[in-house]
Amino acid sequence: MIVSRMTRTSVLCLCLALSLCYVAVAPAETLQEIETSACALPNRLRSYEFSFEARTERSAKKYESVDVQQSGSNIRVKHRWKQGEALHSDPAIAKTDYAFNGVDYQWFSPHLSILNVSKQCRHPTPYWTPSPLMYPYYWLTGQQANWSDTKIRETWQERFKAAKYIGTETEDGVEYEVVSFPFPQMNMDDVHVFFAKDLSYYPLRFCAYLNGKPVYNFKVTRYKTFDIDGGMFVFPLEAEMHIGDDENGFDDMFWTISEPSIQVNPDLDEDLFTIPPSRAKHFTDFDKELEKGVTPSFDVADDGRDIVHPELQPSPWRRGKIFVLVVLNLVIITFIVIRYKRKAG
Repeated sequence: MIVSRMTRTSVLCLCLALSLCYVAVAPAETLQEIETSACALPNRLRSYEFSFEARTERSAKKYESVDVQQSGSNIRVKHRWKQGEALHSDPAIAKTDYAFNGVDYQWFSPHLSILNVSKQCRHPTPYWTPSPLMYPYYWLTGQQANWSDTKIRETWQERFKAAKYIGTETEDGVEYEVVSFPFPQMNMDDVHVFFAKDLSYYPLRFCAYLNGKPVYNFKVTRYKTFDIDGGMFVFPLEAEMHIGDDENGFDDMFWTISEPSIQVNPDLDEDLFTIPPSRAKHFTDFDKELEKGVTPSFDVADDGRDIVHPELQPSPWRRGKIFVLVVLNLVIITFIVIRYKRKAG
């Protein structure tokens, strides 16, 4: 009888110990599974092209119309500000073309026939127009990211070192594994990323917190899946972002991708990523201007501030109006966040 009681006690202790081990080990195993599966998704998309529209209101008549083509790290973007079907009236920003060919970052204004080129700076480049394809990975790469940045294994590993497993959550019929990460890109407390289990742990949405309050929400609301090399790839068709709270109000952004425009892994001509200088009447080598100290190096910090290298003393740029307009658009998403922080403060 004593032996029997001791046996039952031992079994209970063993079960308790095993359950505690499971609690300790399961989150780590889940995080590893999420990282491995989610990291594999971007690598399936080697090249692409698509068109999208971005609005600050769902039915706004003024919007950004953008065509994107990318192969590897090379990218070409045609950006148009539109008012209904017509171009926005300001020629300085109505039409702009961007390209990166692996060597040069290029910005071309067809209206003004101005071409700027730099080997050092991502300005001017397309990165100020947040792509709905890129934005689900903003928590991973930060603001000025190229699609090739989402494929860097070391970046995923580094982010997941600081990850905390939150648990499982179901919303609108979608089952998520929720993971918390530090969110230095916006100087917020942390960001909860919702990995959709049935979509190979695609990060369908995220929510960032400031002072313990959810103030920054992004979600892909409609998507299309592709079978690429026997694996799934998720291509967003609609996405939206909301920054703020009931007390301070909200700022919004809505993206819509034209489904017929999507091309997955097309063969793109490499010449596409170089804007011929012959198209421009005015050509500026940004790097030479920097060396002369004529203009500062306009790097942009994660919080949206321009970083001016201290060794360069900038003088007024004669195309100041154009530059200001471009930079204002470059940091549009970050500006919204900073505006909210000031309201909340």
